[in-house]
Amino acid sequence: MLYSFPPQAQYGKVIPKSKVYEHSDITSSLKQKFVSQIDKIIWSYKLAQETINLPPTPKVPEIEVLSIYLKGTAIDDAVLKAIDRAIPLPILFCIHRVDKKMQLVAAYKRPSEAATKRWVIEAYFKSDWFRSTSPPRPLPVALNLESLYIQIIKALMPQNLNATQTHNIEAELQRAQQIAIKEKKYQQLLAKRDRQKQFNKRVQLNQELHKLKEEIEMLKYANKEEQNR
Repeated sequence: MLYSFPPQAQYGKVIPKSKVYEHSDITSSLKQKFVSQIDKIIWSYKLAQETINLPPTPKVPEIEVLSIYLKGTAIDDAVLKAIDRAIPLPILFCIHRVDKKMQLVAAYKRPSEAATKRWVIEAYFKSDWFRSTSPPRPLPVALNLESLYIQIIKALMPQNLNATQTHNIEAELQRAQQIAIKEKKYQQLLAKRDRQKQFNKRVQLNQELHKLKEEIEMLKYANKEEQNR
């Protein structure tokens, strides 16, 4: 789900890792992850009023598109969060693996109500991995940058929803969090079942897994079911 960004929004500035270290609280272990996981960071696009002709809002004055080129095939969320903290604007990450696969990653990011010049960073949402040569899709149609940003975030969420609706993002964030919690519990139960040798207990765990899977599906596809009624 690579987006087609307008050429006038291209920025193409390399961000040295040292600049991230200066503007974010980096521990020695996290710094080591930067060194071992990231090859380079490029500030690829700036989506702003002067580049895509959409008005800003107090919550979303700009959207930054950062391309992260990896040395391997994985990056920790803690690394992305450090970059998010260093740049006080909404960010869409384009992650590039060494095997030419890509992934879009973003956390819903908003100005803090409790402290000025601070941003609240929610959980990260991620697309599936896709080939870097995949045809791009147009950016969502939007009336302002905040509307565009919310649609990009919603497109990465695990649940089914109407991508054109830009209201009540907080409710969708809560639903995504519930899905993540239940999916984590599902994986834990699955591992427990696979370790279990007793037949009766395996049957019981299978029943729990089936019930939990149904709960996850209901959360993921609640809006779709309501639309089909």
